[in-house]
Amino acid sequence: MRWLVGLLVCAVLASVAAPLARGQEPGTTGNGVTIPTGAESPAAPSDQPSPESPAGSWVATHQPTELWSDSEGGVSFGPVRRWTYLQWTGLAADGRLYVFNPRTSNYAWVDAAAVGPVPAPSPEELRGPQVVEVINKPGRTLGGYNLRSWPSEAPETRIRPLAHNVPVTVYEAVLGDDGEIWYRIGDDEYVHHDGVRLPRPPEQTFPGRWIDADLQEPALLTAYEGDQVVYTALAIKGSLVSPTPLGVHRILRRVYNETMDSSTIGIPRNGPGGYYLRNVLYTQYFHSSGAAIHYNYWRGEFGYAGSHGCLGLNLEDSRWFWDWANIGTIVYIHQ
Repeated sequence: MRWLVGLLVCAVLASVAAPLARGQEPGTTGNGVTIPTGAESPAAPSDQPSPESPAGSWVATHQPTELWSDSEGGVSFGPVRRWTYLQWTGLAADGRLYVFNPRTSNYAWVDAAAVGPVPAPSPEELRGPQVVEVINKPGRTLGGYNLRSWPSEAPETRIRPLAHNVPVTVYEAVLGDDGEIWYRIGDDEYVHHDGVRLPRPPEQTFPGRWIDADLQEPALLTAYEGDQVVYTALAIKGSLVSPTPLGVHRILRRVYNETMDSSTIGIPRNGPGGYYLRNVLYTQYFHSSGAAIHYNYWRGEFGYAGSHGCLGLNLEDSRWFWDWANIGTIVYIHQ
């Protein structure tokens, strides 16, 4: 297969006289394989031309396509949108080209049939979306949104649906094609700002380690070191009937594994609002009413009301706060 790709490259380089005009659909060879023009001799991956080198010709995707770790098979680095500029290193094998992605400063393989030759892009065309704010904070995804390769809801930008309550880092807020604010959470990975819950600036901070419980839905627990955000997690909060107590509290008592029985607080376990729950892990009580931070395995509406005043977390998050906090740690709860 390698010798066949080599023949295709030679044949197309001899036959293509000029690059495509910007916006024109890239051409293909007789068998449908698209090959860029202006290539130098194939270069080894360890001796790749720099992005500024005139030796590297430019190609652009004419359809959404994957970038790969190898010339054949390999691991997908994820899709790129249509009209993504890539610089060809001159290396081709097994129907793929070895390219440099100037947006991410990474090298990858791309299917030759998915790209075509284009003139060298301008700096404006290589620049990403307009950055509105540098954020660099952890947050949590909200279900119902899609991860996208560009801040736009165009069909070709969709990468995959986002699961609920997944930890992400929001690096920047950028201006989308629709004029809306989008968050960049990875290399060429964007989500609409409504799809991520970030910690709001707290009205007050405390020295050392402390926990901010922001009950504005979706409710978010944030671990702080002074005024620096360390970790975030969506939490199930108290209901209107049994609200989570507001104010500044401290962790009073910790129980690694316990059985929670509503009869101990005067609610019959078999009556309305009653419960009897075994193996509740990582419980950290912060109020005399019995309100605590703990693992909640019987509900999944993280970020919304559904407890008797406690702050319920998934297993990973409850373990994290158990390992990080201790008796005396401040828990600041507010709306």
